[in-house]
Amino acid sequence: MKKTLFAAALLSIFSFQFSICAAQQPEPRQGRGKHHRPDITELVSDLTDKQKRSIDAITAESKERVAKLRAQQKAVRDSIAIYMDREGDQSKSLHPLFDREARLQSLVSREMYATKVRVDELLTPAQRQQLKQSGKKRRGKK
Repeated sequence: MKKTLFAAALLSIFSFQFSICAAQQPEPRQGRGKHHRPDITELVSDLTDKQKRSIDAITAESKERVAKLRAQQKAVRDSIAIYMDREGDQSKSLHPLFDREARLQSLVSREMYATKVRVDELLTPAQRQQLKQSGKKRRGKK
């Protein structure tokens, strides 16, 4: 009983703090999430129209695949949350879900890297260097 009351109190505190933080967050720009990555056209100045069209097609396809994977991740995380809220040892149910979530994250990372490789193949060496330097500037590196 004490554990349940304590858990309920913690949950209400975290929910309250989350609602305060969410209320204080600025509205994201339309069409862009909280962790916006600039479009490559914002980072590389001399792309040809053909390069832009090809890059747009590659990134659109990739975003679609990543969105599907992220939807699957969300479903797995929702299942994890259900088991985490239960009393007792839920290892037999949770461990496969943890493995599934890790595999999905690996697939997201692989997709993002494959997209980077496909885009890099379209760029000239000078454009790749410009993109690399722009990325370093954004991350605060020299």
